[in-house]
Amino acid sequence: MRTSASANLGTTGGHKLLAASAMMIMAAGAMNGAAGAMTITPYFESSITSSASYNTIASDINSALTFYNQNILNNINVSIDFAVTSTTSSASYLGHSSNTIYTLPYNTYTSDLQTNAINNSNAIELTAYNNLQYGNDSNGAKSINATAPDMRALTGSSTYHGGYDTSGNYVGSNNGMVDGVITLNAADLSGFGGGGTFSPGRVIQHEVDEILGIGGAGSTLTSSTTSATAYGPMDLFRYSAFHTPSYTNSSTATSYFSIDGGTVNLVNFNQNPGTSGQTGGDFGDWSSEGTTGNYVQLAFTSSSQGAASVSATSPEGIALQAVGYDMAVPEPSTLALCGGLLIGLGLMRRRAAGNLSK
Repeated sequence: MRTSASANLGTTGGHKLLAASAMMIMAAGAMNGAAGAMTITPYFESSITSSASYNTIASDINSALTFYNQNILNNINVSIDFAVTSTTSSASYLGHSSNTIYTLPYNTYTSDLQTNAINNSNAIELTAYNNLQYGNDSNGAKSINATAPDMRALTGSSTYHGGYDTSGNYVGSNNGMVDGVITLNAADLSGFGGGGTFSPGRVIQHEVDEILGIGGAGSTLTSSTTSATAYGPMDLFRYSAFHTPSYTNSSTATSYFSIDGGTVNLVNFNQNPGTSGQTGGDFGDWSSEGTTGNYVQLAFTSSSQGAASVSATSPEGIALQAVGYDMAVPEPSTLALCGGLLIGLGLMRRRAAGNLSK
């Protein structure tokens, strides 16, 4: 149930919560990145184009996409369908996303990580790759569920295309062109026509991150999961201690995001599937309990927390780079903010060659 004090920032899943309208236009003002190579193309459903708050909603979406278009260097296009709920919706989420997922052998996915990291001098990704030996599925026994944009970012291959049409309907990966669908709760977001007070920018970026493959879409862990048949990319970097991987839905567990084998805790993962009026928290999001930063990927937020944005050195930015999104190398002073994780690449321990075959 939705509460005015705190709300679930977003959920991810394989179904559409809001029926798509037949009326659909490509979003005005889709931005081509001035510095980056990736372009996110938004499509707006009629629930947005017919809204009295259209200009505000469109502006908020395009503004939220600016970071990705200007900073991610992978030469790919990502298409996302956007819709809004009614302004009187009682939905328990601020945003919801549906994704196109590809299931790949562990060795295929991790080999693509290594190749992309080396070819594009992605030091964060190479650090993450070199420490996979300490994480979940280090023996490569399970598959990896990765989103279509993540696989295109890693490989550049159009084989990994979206599964939705331009009306937001799932049509399968053989026929689709849109990578995912994002539904925003107009009742709770400021300026969307209802009485909402939550900052829309952070919610939009939260869901975009999930289309790209981190956050909820980056983990296969759920409140009903007892053992994994496949892991998400973020599960490969989920730890409870130094060299101790974590994959549990226990609400008393502490799991954190680390790209160096659990040495540095960048941020705690959410272990709260929903208590005290909070529902549907994604295990791939950041914990809202005891986390000091006001981050986009927090599982739950209050309107008093205001705005938040993804940056190259925020936990979300580091996660995006770890799963294959390349960004311009920050200045040395900025690298220090990453906790000293980006040591000289020559010192990194290489993965066993046996895990590199496709």
